[in-house]
Amino acid sequence: MKITRRNFLKGSAATATVVGASALNANPLGSLDITKKIPHATHFGAFYAKVKDGKVYDLEPQESDAGPTVLTKALIDRVYSPSRIKYPVVRKSFLEGKANNKELRGADEFVRVSWDEALDLVAKKLKDTPNKNIYNGSYGGWGHPGRVSRSNVLTGRFFNSIGGAVRTNGEYSNGAAGQVNPYIVGDMEVYSLQTAHEQFLENSEVIVLWGCDWLKDNKIDFAVANRKNDDYFKKYKKSGIKFISIDPISTQSSKFFGAEEIKIRPNTDIALMLAMMNHLYKTNKYDKKFVEKYTDGFDKFLPYLLGKKDGIDKTPEWAAKITEIPAKKIKELAELFVSKKTFLSGNWANQRAHHGEQADWGIITLASMLGKIGLPGQGFGFSMHYAGGGQARSGKKIVPGLSQGKGKVKDFVPASRISDMLLNPGKTIEYKGNPVTYNKIDVMYVCGSNVVGHHPDTNELVEAMRKPDMVVVHEPWWTSTARMADVVFPSTTTFERDDLTFGGSYSQDYVYAMRKVIEPLYESRDDFEIFADIAKRIGKKEHKKFTKKRSQMDWIKYLYGKTDASKTVSFEDFWAKGYVKYEIPEEAYKFVRHSAFRKDPVKNALKTESGKIQIYLDKFEKFGYKDFKGHVTWFEPAEYLGSKESKEFPLHLVSPHPTYRIHSQLDNTWVSRFHKVNGREPIRINPADAKKYSITDGELVEVYNNRGRILAGAVVTNDIRAGVAAIEEGAWYMPVNPKENKSLCNNGQVNVLTSSRPTSTMAQATSVNTTLVAVKPYKGEVKPNDVAISPKIILS
Repeated sequence: MKITRRNFLKGSAATATVVGASALNANPLGSLDITKKIPHATHFGAFYAKVKDGKVYDLEPQESDAGPTVLTKALIDRVYSPSRIKYPVVRKSFLEGKANNKELRGADEFVRVSWDEALDLVAKKLKDTPNKNIYNGSYGGWGHPGRVSRSNVLTGRFFNSIGGAVRTNGEYSNGAAGQVNPYIVGDMEVYSLQTAHEQFLENSEVIVLWGCDWLKDNKIDFAVANRKNDDYFKKYKKSGIKFISIDPISTQSSKFFGAEEIKIRPNTDIALMLAMMNHLYKTNKYDKKFVEKYTDGFDKFLPYLLGKKDGIDKTPEWAAKITEIPAKKIKELAELFVSKKTFLSGNWANQRAHHGEQADWGIITLASMLGKIGLPGQGFGFSMHYAGGGQARSGKKIVPGLSQGKGKVKDFVPASRISDMLLNPGKTIEYKGNPVTYNKIDVMYVCGSNVVGHHPDTNELVEAMRKPDMVVVHEPWWTSTARMADVVFPSTTTFERDDLTFGGSYSQDYVYAMRKVIEPLYESRDDFEIFADIAKRIGKKEHKKFTKKRSQMDWIKYLYGKTDASKTVSFEDFWAKGYVKYEIPEEAYKFVRHSAFRKDPVKNALKTESGKIQIYLDKFEKFGYKDFKGHVTWFEPAEYLGSKESKEFPLHLVSPHPTYRIHSQLDNTWVSRFHKVNGREPIRINPADAKKYSITDGELVEVYNNRGRILAGAVVTNDIRAGVAAIEEGAWYMPVNPKENKSLCNNGQVNVLTSSRPTSTMAQATSVNTTLVAVKPYKGEVKPNDVAISPKIILS
């Protein structure tokens, strides 16, 4: 068989296990086997780390992992990567106190210092800086699933122990939907327990994959992945359920399920939804009884839908011109959905676009007109693609997290507005009907979060991060964010610290010991220890408030004692075995989301203004925003294939989640390097576009717009719609010349190209999927690209 990227990765997980067992466990001399098997768990799954002479050489899946992946194997490479931060360092010109030192952030050398020197430097600056001028940029918790050392929680706890800091409000994953859905349906919905797989398999006739990829995105978990969905997916494939994929890309799920593909023009889904609603209403095929009993405000939405409000009737013919889906097909889909037991499986990508607040609201309104909400295998959901969505839940008490406590600073910045805040202190924006004024930020503090990896418009962010007096970063590796710091603390990796956690996010049927696998490499320390040392330097009261006089292991034991597992299994037995399993009750497999509401909408009223689904909300209308109204609305995106900007930048760029990473994690490992094309992040492009722009498969290309330029490796494929390109997010930002404004990114970091434009005045969320670019063969000098290296460090 010819070895290709695809068939190598397909078999690599199994191959790695076989090779590890046969070669590394070979014992030709008959010596004693001194291998240790230590239980541990990560976002990639639970495993036993095989350790010999203090070094990890293999990972063996635990029994809870139903589908081990090659991603887990890459964790070993990451621990021993040349990109490890070995000791505390301070940026050279910052340490020297040069007047222009801020301008050199991201382009400077670092100087090795002692732990005491680095801790003293940071503690003094934090003591001297008013808390309202400190920004806690430790967003999210994907860096570590441990309940003691989850970086965003630990950092929040630290700052609240010393008086507080400006925090991030909202998120990147669901920044738009998360701010709107609770008003519409009484819940964020994007993380809610989904209808059990058994109910879909027994009842569904049509499942619509509306921009979501069940197979790819269920490989990881915000807690610990179990990949039990893999077995369910095989059952779906044999079930006879009709799958329909509405997506500009042929996804893994679409291919696996043999879905009918509707390759919609990106950012036009709302027009499609409105046209379906329009058709259902005019043909009187919508569920009028459901709308009257379970929703509120349909009568105020109807004039807009029929064009009586703005003069535009939202007909299938109208939507066909916008979406490039024939009107006949739009009518056919609407009639199919209403006549069959249909489930609309929504995504998170559509709400990461201009006017993204409309995405979930549109699906909820359409599902209301179909009338199937609360019925087995029907209705809508927004997390079947996430962390084991659809799995039945144990109902047991899992490991709680550390409390962050409360600080005195109430100020915040909406997610995706970081650059705007740093560049424009004192500026006031609108957010959810209220004004928000940016504080001046003198210290930016980031622990376990690659801000330069996930924030839009990288070049704007680089400029913004050169504004504060000090930038502090905790990180095990020289990520893009660590390179922008003034003071860098070397954190331990997950292999080098003790913790505990649970899994999966939905099943919640395991409590896991995350035992230290190896001793910390170099001079790395646990984040808990680093924060405790800084708190001690600030004051005894602050140190006590942060630690509560407990060590890290004390906290692990304390949190374990809060679980149901502790009632039957001692901590010592749990710690030795590595896990406790909960049984899932039979009743859990019968769970149907919103069924209680459907059964009795008065007794089980939603947490909305009316207790029903809000198709219209007067509160929203009274905000008076031009870009957000009281009902779902079609707004033309600022950048899309129907805009005038497409003449200069003719490709709509989308940035899906990565296949071989968690966001930017693992980009410094062999699995990500193998995935690259010509040493750079792949860009998928349709053959028609490749021919138009003289691009050949495997060629190095320059992708560009007014915001920046990146190098990428061309993958010419029919899997993507003509006029659309896709670059997966998460590649590390590696400018060819860090001192140059808008330098070419040598590694293909897609956010160099994305816009920091907010979704709307309402949520102020990220709109990265509203991006136009151009592409051409790269003719310049090709410089080596290796993210797994460290910047120059002066050994003082």
